[in-house]
Amino acid sequence: MMMKRKTFWIVLALIVITVSLEVSLRIVGVATPPLFQADPEIGYMMVPEQNIDRFGRRIYINRFHQRSEELAEKPAPGTERVMFLGDSVTFGIANVDQSQTYPEIVGATLRKSGKSIEVANASAVSWGIGNERAYIARFGTFGSKFIVLEIGSSDLLQPSSTGATIDVNPAQPSKPPVSAIGEVFTRFLIPRVKDALGFPDPFDNEPVSTEAREKQFNVDMDHFRGLVALVREQGTQPVVMLVPGEGELLPEAQRFTRYEPYRARFLQIVQSLSLPIINLAPEWEAKPDMHAYFNDGTHLTVLGNQVVAARIVEELSKLDKPEQPKNPLSAQNQQ
Repeated sequence: MMMKRKTFWIVLALIVITVSLEVSLRIVGVATPPLFQADPEIGYMMVPEQNIDRFGRRIYINRFHQRSEELAEKPAPGTERVMFLGDSVTFGIANVDQSQTYPEIVGATLRKSGKSIEVANASAVSWGIGNERAYIARFGTFGSKFIVLEIGSSDLLQPSSTGATIDVNPAQPSKPPVSAIGEVFTRFLIPRVKDALGFPDPFDNEPVSTEAREKQFNVDMDHFRGLVALVREQGTQPVVMLVPGEGELLPEAQRFTRYEPYRARFLQIVQSLSLPIINLAPEWEAKPDMHAYFNDGTHLTVLGNQVVAARIVEELSKLDKPEQPKNPLSAQNQQ
């Protein structure tokens, strides 16, 4: 009898602890990940019309699968629109509130100057240049004056992502997890343990051999040229932003150099297409606080988003200035 009572109280205590832990985790935002949907042409997109509180940070996905407030297909008269296209760096990770992503900071900064500005943040985790081209091919640029194309160094060798990873990669669910406790294990603990033990990332599809990398680079550059052509057909000015990883900014003896030759060739292609570019690597490598820009070596902290936003505002302001008419008297004097 005593044994049965003891067992009963142990079981009851375990149930109470489990329920309390589940409720506590849900309160802080576990079990509310942003959801993905597979797409045969684009690969995948964010599920539309999500309004999520994730770890106290807001994530809102509009009807066009963008991490932005709801937008009309075209801006209203007198309103300018800036579009942002990229991967998880542009989307912003879970510990960055929507208002603290660099697209939203750019919009807020430009509005302070008295302009009516809207921003459209079309991005998703692990999108490659091919995915971004397919998105623009379907949806266009939404009447944007500028579109900032965020290109990470790894994007130069990344195959287009497909919907095959949805619900296989724990970071890309199509539906909420059954339990918060389960998500803690599958999404956070197990991947970190595997990484600490040196297990390869099963979702890393970057080419390994030099020949395969060369082939993939050429494929991605074809996608890039096609993307730029699509954007220009819409009457939108593309602006390239080349974003390094933290490892590419370290002192030379420690620097991650895999992407350096591809970055150099990409910059030549950007120049040949007469595109304005924000090349952050040479600007950041001498910054003493550049480590504070990165959350995990790739994604941006709140400070990193602020620094990027300020640089974009600077570039857009230069591009937005009307050309000064030449003074004919001055021209005559020079003859």
